[in-house]
Amino acid sequence: MTTTPHEAASTGAADRPLNLAEYFLLLDLDERGGRLLLDGSTSGLALAGAVLADLAGRGHLTVTRDEVLVEPASGSAVEGLERPLAQVLGIIADHGREHPPRDAEQWINRFSRSELREALLQSLESRGIIEHTEGKVLGLFRRERYPEADPNPELDLRARIGEVLYGSAPADAVTWPLISLLRSTRLLHVVFPDRHTADLRALSTTPVGEGSTRDSVAEALQATQNAIAEYLVATTGGASALD
Repeated sequence: MTTTPHEAASTGAADRPLNLAEYFLLLDLDERGGRLLLDGSTSGLALAGAVLADLAGRGHLTVTRDEVLVEPASGSAVEGLERPLAQVLGIIADHGREHPPRDAEQWINRFSRSELREALLQSLESRGIIEHTEGKVLGLFRRERYPEADPNPELDLRARIGEVLYGSAPADAVTWPLISLLRSTRLLHVVFPDRHTADLRALSTTPVGEGSTRDSVAEALQATQNAIAEYLVATTGGASALD
């Protein structure tokens, strides 16, 4: 039987570090009201890109400008990989056995649907970081919210990113991709409103890591930026991350 991303999220280990997609989703949630700060489409593209970048950073994927390939050694590692990341890796691997490779932007668009976000929300909820509430608007329309139950993971993350923004610490394998995703989604100046927009526009973080792994993460992040820019052009007429 096929496992959906939502069902699969519950299989992740509760004591592992958060992955890039979970970290980004925390920043995308209004901690009090529990609603998304971004529109659903932009959020979905960013989360899909975060998953690809995370898998690339762990050595499961090689990402180039033209294709995404599953590393041969990743097959045995899937069992220990949290879901829905394991499911995403499996889908890419299954596709590669019968079809030509797709590029990163194609996969990002494929995985940007709400099922991935729902699985990540369930993962954060199962760890006690957020809670799920439901209500109705005007007594008719269902409304779901995910306010924070434990603020410490987000507070720690904001502190780490803030140190990079203020120049007191170098970017690392977590903060570099997240800052890139925050810039691409126009969320950086929302999460850090005390930083002047011009300063954030000029901010540059050096890619972190070694060789092909670093390059694969960078390609995944660039593909995410491209996918979001194309969506913004189509819907708002502007693609600049900080305009």
